[in-house]
Amino acid sequence: MTGFLILLYIAVYFVACGAFFQLAKKAGMDDIAWFAFIPILSTILQLKLIKVSAWWILIGLVPVANLVFSIIMQIKLLNAFGKNGAYVLFAIFLAPVYMILWMVWGYSSQTTYQLYEPPVPPGPHASF
Repeated sequence: MTGFLILLYIAVYFVACGAFFQLAKKAGMDDIAWFAFIPILSTILQLKLIKVSAWWILIGLVPVANLVFSIIMQIKLLNAFGKNGAYVLFAIFLAPVYMILWMVWGYSSQTTYQLYEPPVPPGPHASF
């Protein structure tokens, strides 16, 4: 029985990591998409997807602030893929449902990344 549960956990882990791998590829981060399979690096990948500094990981060491910032991070991540921030309530109250939603969004062809930065043309340009 224990062996089955371990195999089930490993299978779910790789399916969830594969979904975040696909999300990173949709965001154009093919070079660091493999971060999805390594626990700390997957958090860095999520922070890169929402375009904030990876220094936010240090906030995870502060007892109460880590809860607040993880909710903020999840809302920004949901918004980055065009989803409503209210889905974060699933993360708080029904974590398995939230994980299943991310897996569905990761493997869905309808999920698109919304935080593209427009390319800057070469040459001198003024910013106001």
